[in-house]
Amino acid sequence: MKCPNCGAQIGTFQGETLTCEYCRSTYHASEFDKSWKGTPAEPSVTEVHHYHHQEAPDRLSMGMGCLVFLFFPLGWIIYFLYRDSSPSKARTAMIIAAVMTVLFLIGIAGGGR
Repeated sequence: MKCPNCGAQIGTFQGETLTCEYCRSTYHASEFDKSWKGTPAEPSVTEVHHYHHQEAPDRLSMGMGCLVFLFFPLGWIIYFLYRDSSPSKARTAMIIAAVMTVLFLIGIAGGGR
């Protein structure tokens, strides 16, 4: 079976509903199997809701990247806050913060004349 919303391969029914693991759309069993004889809530009314959960993109925004560039300790904070939930965002913030930290330390070491 394929999800009508995203086209991903979906698994088995759990009770009367099926949730796509990829896009989190929820479907009723009668949508996939027309011969399905379940226990409807009301025999005269058939109502099916599709819930599509949109996840935020896992990338550092341009504004946040500029803030990390200008104030590099913020990059380390973002890295430790998002390293488990948004690894791409955390890695980008860490790279910017690491480069700026090295440049800061070189500037401190070389500017002591």
